[in-house]
Amino acid sequence: MFDALLRMQLGPIVERLAEMEAQLEDLYRRAENFCRIGVCQEVDPASNTCKVSHGDLLSPAIRFFNPSAGTQSETRIPSVGEQCLLLNYGGGEGGAQSVALFGLNSSLFPPVSSEPSLTRRRYKDGTQSDYDDASHLFNWSNGPTSVTASREQINASVGAATLVMTQDSITLQLGATGLLLDTAGVHLSGPLVDHQGRVISSA
Repeated sequence: MFDALLRMQLGPIVERLAEMEAQLEDLYRRAENFCRIGVCQEVDPASNTCKVSHGDLLSPAIRFFNPSAGTQSETRIPSVGEQCLLLNYGGGEGGAQSVALFGLNSSLFPPVSSEPSLTRRRYKDGTQSDYDDASHLFNWSNGPTSVTASREQINASVGAATLVMTQDSITLQLGATGLLLDTAGVHLSGPLVDHQGRVISSA
């Protein structure tokens, strides 16, 4: 009789503990699904969405983060094979309420710089821009065209031409022909100056 009375008194408590255990298991499962490392498998630039694999699963088409998305906007379409952080803000298992945060380096896309003071951006075609905040030096290159700039001086080369900019002058030099702009005016050098068919020569 005592055992029956005890079971009757403890029954609701045992049932409540079982409910709490099920709720905790559900919370653990949701927490595990909240944040995962994924890999981009498909991109749809028109809809600004992508599909991301994580483990054996593939997400539906979901949105991805951009550097900015307000009155000042910048769009960068992720690459297939690029790693991301998959944030499941809905907490479900389907992945429909997820967003992808790209920018994780991997063996497929390693870092383009290991210098702490150097910020570098490299594009698919090889175009590259650098800024070193320790030396205050900026570099930009696109095939044969390159620009090097510092706080004191800017140097650029386009093919055989060289451009030098200082705080008080700009010089463009191609072989023996040159153009100098400074506070005193415009200075031309070289064997020939042709302005709309009118030839000016030192000879």
